[in-house]
Amino acid sequence: MPHVQQQRQELRLVEAAWDNLALLSSLSRLSSKASASNDLGRARQDFAALSAEMMQGLSIEALNNVLHDLETQAQTCIDIVVRNLFERSADIGFFATDSSISDYLLDPQETRRDAIEAHLHAYASKYTVYRNILLLDTEGQCLARLRPQSGTTPSSSTAEPAFMAQVLSQPMAYVQDYAVHTLCDPAKPTLVYAQSVLQRHAACGVLCLEFDLHDEAQALFTSLLNEGSGKNGGAKPVLALVDPQGVIIESSDALQLPTGWHLPHAATAGTFALQHMGRRYVAVVCDTTGFQGYAGLDWRGLALIPLDLAFEDRVDEESALMQEATGNAELLPGALRQIPQRSAAIQSALERSVWNGLLELNQAAIDTSDGQARDLVFAKTLLSEIGVTAQKTAQAFSIALRDLHKVVMASALRDTQSRTSLAMQILDRNLYERANDCRWWALTAQFAATLTAGTEHCPVSTQTLKAINALYTVYTCLVLFDTRGKVLAVSNDQYADQVGQVLNEPWVAATLRLGDSQQYAVSALERSRFYPDAPTYIYAAAVRASTSETAPALGGIAIVWDAVAQMQSILSDCAAGLSPQDALVFLDAQGNLVQGHGTLPDDAALVRNIQQSQEPIVDIAEHLHGRGHAQGPGYREFGGQDAYRHGLHCLALRHLCARQARMPQVVDMQSKLHLASGASSQSVQLATFSQGAYWLGLDSSLIRMAAPDGKLLAAANMPRPFSGMVHIQNKVYPVLDLRDAVTDQPSLSAPVDGARQLIVLQVPLENGTRVEFALRVDRLGAMLDLDRQQLQPINMPHNAGPSMIDAVVRFDSSMVDTSNVLCQLSKNWLQYCVGNLKGDFSAHDLSHLVA
Repeated sequence: MPHVQQQRQELRLVEAAWDNLALLSSLSRLSSKASASNDLGRARQDFAALSAEMMQGLSIEALNNVLHDLETQAQTCIDIVVRNLFERSADIGFFATDSSISDYLLDPQETRRDAIEAHLHAYASKYTVYRNILLLDTEGQCLARLRPQSGTTPSSSTAEPAFMAQVLSQPMAYVQDYAVHTLCDPAKPTLVYAQSVLQRHAACGVLCLEFDLHDEAQALFTSLLNEGSGKNGGAKPVLALVDPQGVIIESSDALQLPTGWHLPHAATAGTFALQHMGRRYVAVVCDTTGFQGYAGLDWRGLALIPLDLAFEDRVDEESALMQEATGNAELLPGALRQIPQRSAAIQSALERSVWNGLLELNQAAIDTSDGQARDLVFAKTLLSEIGVTAQKTAQAFSIALRDLHKVVMASALRDTQSRTSLAMQILDRNLYERANDCRWWALTAQFAATLTAGTEHCPVSTQTLKAINALYTVYTCLVLFDTRGKVLAVSNDQYADQVGQVLNEPWVAATLRLGDSQQYAVSALERSRFYPDAPTYIYAAAVRASTSETAPALGGIAIVWDAVAQMQSILSDCAAGLSPQDALVFLDAQGNLVQGHGTLPDDAALVRNIQQSQEPIVDIAEHLHGRGHAQGPGYREFGGQDAYRHGLHCLALRHLCARQARMPQVVDMQSKLHLASGASSQSVQLATFSQGAYWLGLDSSLIRMAAPDGKLLAAANMPRPFSGMVHIQNKVYPVLDLRDAVTDQPSLSAPVDGARQLIVLQVPLENGTRVEFALRVDRLGAMLDLDRQQLQPINMPHNAGPSMIDAVVRFDSSMVDTSNVLCQLSKNWLQYCVGNLKGDFSAHDLSHLVA
């Protein structure tokens, strides 16, 4: 993990700096006391522990990211294959009922072979997933075939006896067999679907469909790899199908993972590492989730990637929303969400330690002899260096945290995009089958006979339609109509009243105008008399007078796709694991919702804008969502060579985090400013701190100490801008929250914030007394020794009293970025604020209450 190693090295360098500071602090009594060596040692240990925890979290998330990507690829691979094979199980059932095939098998004269093979070719031209179609007699002898037998040496023209016995033993069911079939390819296994062809309830032969598994697998691998890993410079995994024993059936890379190779670990689903062909890999194997109870042949999906290439992928920040998301703790797993707060708390403790040490040194300087002057300067320098190192440490942690956020966000965004791509792949493959089904069934001889006779309510055609519909559960109804558009038969009794009715929908006329049997017509996505409750597609093909491609049309067959059930099934499968705040939806070409899963904004215009956006992260009602979007890639000739485009899109919205109101932070100046020499008689030490985007300072002589943020205690009738009382050591102090003063919005019962600080002040009043109270700020900054001439007085008129700011500090522009102005907090304003405090609100010493 090169990026994890880089971050570990950066943090180790910071830890080494802390070791050096701890050593330096022990060189003198004054420096050891001023640097609070106990605090320094505790901070060093806390940083080291947090560093180890963060590196472990970063490495775990990087590994989880890789494993999740591999699991997605492996699961998608096997599930798409199983869905494809499910369709084949229906095809064999329909094709085996073709009367032309049973007639030929009853009387297989050689003179009729060319005609039946042309008939087989007509079927195969609609379904390019079949490499071969074979007709066998009950002894296994090949009587007709789509392709000639492969191989250069003569081989048997008879199917294996065991295979024939299996098929004939269950005449009403299909057999799927992945094995070496000499009739297909004697050199390697092939996947064959076979079923008995019945005539008067007796088998007269066997129909075999050879599925082109290699072509299908390679197209699937290519599609998944182009859509998935490697987009951001990372390596692409190797994808494969494995049998129940862990033997490679098909592979995306024959060099790294040859077909026939045995991986024992792949015999069961799970994650594992392996040494393979001299290289170390991490691999994931997934069982299929199945489809409508069908699980295929117990194959599994496999994805693996070399360990030396697995962690190269990175996502660079591309937009303000992405940068915002990568800083949000909600993105992190629960165990890591406290790291940013803990890092801020450690830094805050060090800032307080530096402040309190410098304040103590200021007091010590009053009584310092000449012999101790050098020790005093050394202690001050050491404290300043501790402050600088604390900031460097915070910066190193911030970079590591952003890397951690990036890894988590990259995984979420890739997962979001992969869900849309998978949904569209499945949808296109589903619609590919529909475009082919209607053309297949148009070749049925019984339908041509019914249309020629013009018989309404034809029982034979009605029964045939019902038998087909029972095999293909994705349809609500199949409809046979003549050249006038009149319905002659339907498969669903619910629509029996449509028999005899004339269809005038545009797709009917389009069907009757089709030029040949390779063409099909599709309705618009709309409601229909056969599907009244939701929009759907109706696919249709012309039924012709003969098997000739250009024979005149006698009518057509229409198939009504069950769009709601099918789309919801696809979305449900692809949305597995999403939360109720997420959404996965199909949209039409205009951006209108077709079917959805999860929570989608009600604003249709917003949804269209999100669909058209190119940003991976979008803002919806002040919540950031990862956006995934995919159009249909098409499948084989569907949506490609045949020029048909359905126009559907898939949009995914994955909730990442709520937007957080962020005030811009001041640029850290402590490491950029050099301490003044102090030679001037007009020197002043300015203690700096920040509140939101404001960089403020205060004469250190007004400050007693810095303390961690504490819980505010309510105090009745406390005047503004004070917001309550706080317990610090043995005293309770009034609190002036600068956040309220800057925004002019009081924060009632503000929660304790480990990153914020309290500054205890002693403000002198005109009567010579001093009032103590706490100033609540965002963070502490540097203690700057300045010449008073650098303070430029300003006069800011204020209607209700003195201005909060009475001077700004001028710096040499070559030393700092002057876009951030250091403003001195006015002592007069502080005196004005405490002037209205009564005795009840002054600081109370609680030491006498301690037993």
